[in-house]
Amino acid sequence: MIRIEYLHVRYQTERGEVYAVRGIDVDIRQGQFFTLLGPSGCGKTTTLRSVAGLETPQQGQITVGDQLVFSYQQKIAVPPYKRDIGMVFQSYAIWPHMNVFENVAFPLREMKRRFSAEELRTRVRKVLTMVQLDGLEDRPAPFLSGGQQQRLALARALVKEPRVLLLDEPLSNLDAKLREETRFEMRELVKRLGITTLYVTHDQLEALTMSDVIA
Repeated sequence: MIRIEYLHVRYQTERGEVYAVRGIDVDIRQGQFFTLLGPSGCGKTTTLRSVAGLETPQQGQITVGDQLVFSYQQKIAVPPYKRDIGMVFQSYAIWPHMNVFENVAFPLREMKRRFSAEELRTRVRKVLTMVQLDGLEDRPAPFLSGGQQQRLALARALVKEPRVLLLDEPLSNLDAKLREETRFEMRELVKRLGITTLYVTHDQLEALTMSDVIA
């Protein structure tokens, strides 16, 4: 489902060239919850961002489903919006000037396919119910708690029904009790939906309790 082959990512800094990712190979099967576990600076987020199309590697290739989204040799680099993915960032990256409904509806409004107002409402409400935010459609996003903001970011990633979900340490800003609760909710939700998930964390317990496969 996701295949990463011989991935190399390098950055130029004041001190010279820095290797962020050096020759990684990863093979993730359909429906797996696959976690990249490691300390800060080991290259796991860079790998995730390469799959999303937010980084341009210097070598290797990446396939998502049956689509070759990046190949250094073949000079292929599919832009992020054309990759069938949803992504949740560590900072959540929700839009503070929008309410809950508009945050979730935004990806649908930006798709090539045009949804009727009724279709859009139905899809947004369905995913808000899934993440237990139903009834909060009109609330301004900054007025949500940390856990609610995390679920809002997840709803926005899921609303266009992507084949792949990318999660970059999405629980790290929550307190310990809420993190434990949300861990199980998130695992149960993505397994129920059958979405192939690539998860990044530095937390061993998080990785062990959520993952099918840990790298």
